[in-house]
Amino acid sequence: MKEEVNEKKHGDNSCGVVGVVFGILSLVFIIIPVMGPILGIIGVIFAYRQNKASPNKWAKAGLWMCWIGIVVGTVWSVYYIIGVVKFVEQYQQQLAALQASGGVGAPA
Repeated sequence: MKEEVNEKKHGDNSCGVVGVVFGILSLVFIIIPVMGPILGIIGVIFAYRQNKASPNKWAKAGLWMCWIGIVVGTVWSVYYIIGVVKFVEQYQQQLAALQASGGVGAPA
């Protein structure tokens, strides 16, 4: 009976596997702004819990993939947001120039 308890305590890799899965998802969904880092943070939580309970390769792999997903996803999200802001600013400037020249949307 005592061996079963020890086997369950040390043989359970579920949090590590979940960490790896969320790490892979964070890397796949990097292209969607903010989604990669969110999945990465969730994966870090699971992988850290596994690493704390019984360190193994699953936990380490999950932590590495999640951290890569968080860092690259955050950089991509910032880059994407800066691009959207610049696009909106250029659009507003072009619209203002059109309205000033009597083009589209100018009062009659």
